[in-house]
Amino acid sequence: MYRTYSGSDTEEGTPAKQFKSNNYSSSASYSAQSESDASNHATYQEESNRSSSDESETPSATFRSFQQSSNASGSSDDEATASTSAATGTHSTAKMPQYSDYAMRMMQKMGYQENKGLGKLGQGRLEPVEASAQKGRRGLGLRLDDLDLAALKWDQSMEPDLKIPEEVNWIESANENPSEDDLLMYDADMLWSWVKEGRRKLTIDDETNFCDPNTINNVLKSKSIFDKLGSMDMMKARTRANPFETIKHNVFQNRAAVKMANMDQMFDFMFTDPRDINGQPLVRDDDLLYFADVCAGPGGFSEYILFRRGWTAKGFGFTLKSENDFKLHEFYAGSPETFDAYYGVNDDGNVFDPENIASLKDYVLKQTKDGVHIMMADGGFSVEGQENIQEILSKQLYLCQCLVALSLVRVQGHFVVKLFDLFTPFSVGLIYLMYKCFHSVCICKPNTSRPANSERYLVCRWKKSCTDVIEKHLFRVNEFLWENKSSQNDLLELVPMEILQSDTKFFEYIYESNNTLGNRQVDALLKIAAFCKNLDIVDDRQADVKRRCLDLWRLDDKMRKAPPKVSNDYYLSELLGNWSDKEQRQFIDSQPRILTYQELKKVFLSVHDWYFVPLETRQNSIRHLRTFFMGKGGRNVLAYNFQTHSWQQLNDLCLELSPRTLIYGEIVKEYIGESKKQRSISALHIIDAICLGGTDIRKMNLVDRNKMCWKFARALNKPLKTLVADNNCRMSVPVRCKRLYSLLDFSRFVDGLQTFRLKNGCTRYGITLPNECNDEERYYIPEGLLFLNSTNEAFMKCFSKSARNFYYFDKRHRESKPATPEILAVAIASMRNTFTNRHIWLWNDDQSNLDERNDSGEEDNQVYRQHIDDFLALVTK
Repeated sequence: MYRTYSGSDTEEGTPAKQFKSNNYSSSASYSAQSESDASNHATYQEESNRSSSDESETPSATFRSFQQSSNASGSSDDEATASTSAATGTHSTAKMPQYSDYAMRMMQKMGYQENKGLGKLGQGRLEPVEASAQKGRRGLGLRLDDLDLAALKWDQSMEPDLKIPEEVNWIESANENPSEDDLLMYDADMLWSWVKEGRRKLTIDDETNFCDPNTINNVLKSKSIFDKLGSMDMMKARTRANPFETIKHNVFQNRAAVKMANMDQMFDFMFTDPRDINGQPLVRDDDLLYFADVCAGPGGFSEYILFRRGWTAKGFGFTLKSENDFKLHEFYAGSPETFDAYYGVNDDGNVFDPENIASLKDYVLKQTKDGVHIMMADGGFSVEGQENIQEILSKQLYLCQCLVALSLVRVQGHFVVKLFDLFTPFSVGLIYLMYKCFHSVCICKPNTSRPANSERYLVCRWKKSCTDVIEKHLFRVNEFLWENKSSQNDLLELVPMEILQSDTKFFEYIYESNNTLGNRQVDALLKIAAFCKNLDIVDDRQADVKRRCLDLWRLDDKMRKAPPKVSNDYYLSELLGNWSDKEQRQFIDSQPRILTYQELKKVFLSVHDWYFVPLETRQNSIRHLRTFFMGKGGRNVLAYNFQTHSWQQLNDLCLELSPRTLIYGEIVKEYIGESKKQRSISALHIIDAICLGGTDIRKMNLVDRNKMCWKFARALNKPLKTLVADNNCRMSVPVRCKRLYSLLDFSRFVDGLQTFRLKNGCTRYGITLPNECNDEERYYIPEGLLFLNSTNEAFMKCFSKSARNFYYFDKRHRESKPATPEILAVAIASMRNTFTNRHIWLWNDDQSNLDERNDSGEEDNQVYRQHIDDFLALVTK
């Protein structure tokens, strides 16, 4: 299991001594001391709420037995020395060595006297110079007796079995029906009567109600063992000792993402494929996976979710600003265009602030209606020098993360939060309330969480429907803590001890969890102590463990790297696939055909084949553009120029598109307000698409492509924000999808147009836009319609009045075909077919085409509303 190298082994290349692999059971002797993981922790001097992938890791021991061993060994040495001195009549100084007579005579001539030092003044030392015990980068003369003694306490028999995958131990609420629970019995007054107020407590050594007293005693008393050890020495020993250490961050920006991959598999992928209590998907086919990532910078959890789900997941992030912020530019594995970072009404990301919590709830619920499907929380902050009371210092962080979960997670949704020690009544009471709000909860420590730290995760599954009372109660508790943060007054308990103890199942679960995790932590710290003492041993299971875990978690064994930079032409060829040769890609340059009065009946051979979308763009300019848009990730968006047959960067618009996106759309001017109060913003309206964030939809039928575009636009669309780009402030560009109307709905569409008074005093027909982000109501002024064919030009879609179903007429063979999957595969129009056969009907500047009937239509060849109404009335008789 371990390799040991001696100095001669490593220098001369002799074979290393191998230890046989054994299965071991865990024993409790030491617990943990805080140690920061630099990849996810930034020092934060006041109570904070940012994310970290690892909490402090602190060494511990069964301190009582350790002290006894230390005292025993010391006394026996003293006794041996005393007895030897008494027997020989000598002092404890070293016995004079035996020299030859010749040597003694020479030394005596030079002034040597027995039991005196050499030199003119006898200043020479009597004791021999000891061999240096300095190791690694330790300071010369530094003695780590406690650490060395702790190292002697560990051997391979204390190594626990590796469990890949880990065992999951859920505790379920008493009532089997999640909608009917004793939550209905709770009210605000009763919950507040449970709260115990008192003087702020900064000691934890007496908190023995929820664990074996020896556990907490050993944890706290042993935290000084590693105090003098340098962080580099600790890190190197941990790297060699932890069998899971070489997994590292894989393709992600930090280890937190790999932890999420670990826990996702551990819990049946409940975070990327959430299911309800009956096993049915929580996310409908036409919906997005909504998630929240709180206290989460730099964003490893979110990067993993986006890696798994791509743009079909929409995330809301909340974390401290500045150095603890999200590093979206580091999201290489999962592109962040559908991730929306929000910092609360006070714009600082402080989760302790009640105003921020309320505004976050409002922000998320307005965009998701029912809340998020899952929420993750990974908060932590530096407690250097106060490791013993880390849990007490983190109590408000524990509280606020759980409070936000109750505010944001929808019914039947899930929640995971990182915690540390759980010894105090406040922490256990909080867990109890979460246990009451969800159908089942689990306290776990995934394999990717370093075994020598006190980190653990609370996983909550299937939120109940009656949690408002507890949510409001926790909000009130946090208001008290917020208002009394500088006071000596504090809240010590959320749930009375008798209530906790009366729920035997819950109480025993917490007790056993604390002892089990504490014992595991103990053994891991002993192991690190041993690896600190012996620099030549390595846990040689690391390579096999890495391979097994990555296979289980469905991750490739790759190194993280930035997306490659390729030419626009190459990128386009990748998106077009088998349409990329010179002849095939010429369709991009095709122009729409103008709909005329004479062509009206020839174009619309079957009214069931045709749909239309309103157009705002009459001619192309920078802010009025109808063309293809290619997204390469983030703001790297290009527009196709039909005149130069080239792609141009959209530098003047803050538009974001997911990588591997190729859409056809237009930049539209959306208006807010009317008359002199009118304002406008630019927005992208998607008409059709070939590829959406790597999802190829070109061969779907037109209606299904439109549904996918709507879903894609919902994922990308965010409330308006002022962004800084190239040292200039610009408004973000919203993304929408055009509503697709059937040709048969033409009259209903025109009748539904509203009139708006513009800033120039003119009145025009306009279309009110859906308010998906709960911004100010907007509208735009259409200037024509674009007609799109949903059927391949070799077929016509027809409706049988007798059979009351649709069929397809094959124009080439002059025969009718039933709408079977085989016929649909060749009859429906691909995106290219639809694009090349599109027709455009441009209205007059004053939109008079919609109001007037021109009986001389045959002469000026213009199309008016009445012409289309008459045509549809004729063909639908």
